[in-house]
Amino acid sequence: MDDTGLTILTSELAADVEVAREAAERATQRLRESSSGHLEAAAYELTRLYNILERMFERICDAFENHFEKRGDYHERPLQRLAIALPGIRPAFIPAAHRPALRELKGFRHVVRHAYDLALRPDRLAELAAMAEQVTALLPAWCTDFARQVRHEQGWPPP
Repeated sequence: MDDTGLTILTSELAADVEVAREAAERATQRLRESSSGHLEAAAYELTRLYNILERMFERICDAFENHFEKRGDYHERPLQRLAIALPGIRPAFIPAAHRPALRELKGFRHVVRHAYDLALRPDRLAELAAMAEQVTALLPAWCTDFARQVRHEQGWPPP
């Protein structure tokens, strides 16, 4: 990773943050609706949100670790890996205190994608939408802190 690569990565992450924020807002909006399919629409947005988060995690792993093998525990590994700092490679991206909420969102995405028969509960969707809103509100600071720490560790000047 060099300074230019970090600039590109932070720009990509910023774009992802906007899409994630939009998905979280739409999930909350859909829950407030009373139309047919509003729960399914909220579930779709929450699933889309986690897909975006996972793509962000992949971008970071690809940029700093060159590859990320997709094997059986693939969806859990980015959460584990990005919650720890790799000295000399990169700082942690995910604050450890927020890993449980991310795991809940990941688990829900898994259920929605693989369920044969799924009954969506409005209370559970509301809980997940609140988690999504909280995470997306924090994402810009995570990105900023991460880039700042990388620059500091590498001895690069601020942008």
